[in-house]
Amino acid sequence: MKKILKIIAMLLVIAAVVFAAGCTEDAEPAEDETPEDSEQVTPETPETSNVTGENVTENNTAENNTTEVNENVETGQVVTEADNGTSISLKNGEDFTLQLRENPSTGYSWQLNLSEGLTILNDYYTQDEAPEDMAGVPGTHSWIIEAASEGSQQVSGIYKQPWENTTGTEDNFTLTVEVD
Repeated sequence: MKKILKIIAMLLVIAAVVFAAGCTEDAEPAEDETPEDSEQVTPETPETSNVTGENVTENNTAENNTTEVNENVETGQVVTEADNGTSISLKNGEDFTLQLRENPSTGYSWQLNLSEGLTILNDYYTQDEAPEDMAGVPGTHSWIIEAASEGSQQVSGIYKQPWENTTGTEDNFTLTVEVD
């Protein structure tokens, strides 16, 4: 039994020495990191005036110099909460963009139901510009929906926390899509 305890103690000492040696070694900078002794140069702001139909977000800080282009582009008619309870007309195969305000940081989101003649091609969320050090900023959830079958189609949505029971006091959205 004493031999087993000595072996375990020896393994623990070896592990501690290996761990300590790894912690004191100077790490090589990763490929995307700038070595500490190099001069930091701030890149010029990219020209974005010729960008059309794209959301451009610039994040120019010392740690992260990036420009992101969100290529989620609205197509066809744009339907918003102002169109709640109305109807639109489309030809079979055409699509439209549904945009509804939401704040998922609170747990609330839109749960959509579409009739069988409508298909969601894409959906994405775009957060509003956030003041510095502010969390919980709302934004717009967008769905690109295609009219896939002729006839009277329905879009209905309820704005709620998915884990909560429906009480009848939630915000609702309905849209009739007449497809020729």
